[in-house]
Amino acid sequence: MADSEDVDDAHGFFQFAAASDSDDDGLFGATRERTRRVDVSQIDYTPRIDEDAWFDRTGTIDTGDWLARHTGLDEITYTAQRSYFKQAYAPVVTLCRQTAAAYTSDTRGARRIANIREILEIGARSAMRIGDLDSVQFFYDWYLQCGGRNPGYNGFLAEVLAALGRPAEALGQYTEYLEQRPQDAAVWEAMGQLLVDIAQKAGHGESDRAVLLRLALGAFCRSHAIIEGCRSWKTMDIAVQRRLLQTRELRRKRPG
Repeated sequence: MADSEDVDDAHGFFQFAAASDSDDDGLFGATRERTRRVDVSQIDYTPRIDEDAWFDRTGTIDTGDWLARHTGLDEITYTAQRSYFKQAYAPVVTLCRQTAAAYTSDTRGARRIANIREILEIGARSAMRIGDLDSVQFFYDWYLQCGGRNPGYNGFLAEVLAALGRPAEALGQYTEYLEQRPQDAAVWEAMGQLLVDIAQKAGHGESDRAVLLRLALGAFCRSHAIIEGCRSWKTMDIAVQRRLLQTRELRRKRPG
């Protein structure tokens, strides 16, 4: 009976021998024996993305042909993002304008403008950085066709409209944003600054100017209160510094 049990144990469907008591070079044993640990600091590896800029075809291919490639839009977007963070704003504006023009001129089928939303945003932000208002307007006109109502959409439109010198419309976009994200301290602060800018423009009577500055102060106070009331920020150095900065700004901008 003992012999029968030994036979059953030795002929199961899978046999897993312990590494310590088996020299078998079978499927699992050999793999374990070949495993070798290497210190990460000893690995000489440069990611392809940093080695040969595989995604960037700028100057080597027509933008329309580049866009027509299967991965063309992704490559263009990545190129624009990388150049933006390297502060090469003018080339980003050129690339994004060419991409938008090529995309919108393609009549082979219905193409959703929302597919190039990120290209339009990067282009507009780059144009704002260098004061290219003509390009800002170009990207804004196309971005409007993306449609939608979400915080990112409204917040971006507010920034662009402020840059284009259309503060009343920018305030409307900020208001829509805050209806969706009322606890965004940065946007309350941006709205306050926009109200200050409007108040300082010529054409306002003293009464109107005072009202605008009080509204601005209210927005600044709301921003400060949100940060002050955030429990998770209470002991963080960055939060303490931010609160001090906001307090100084509130005192500086307080209407007389």
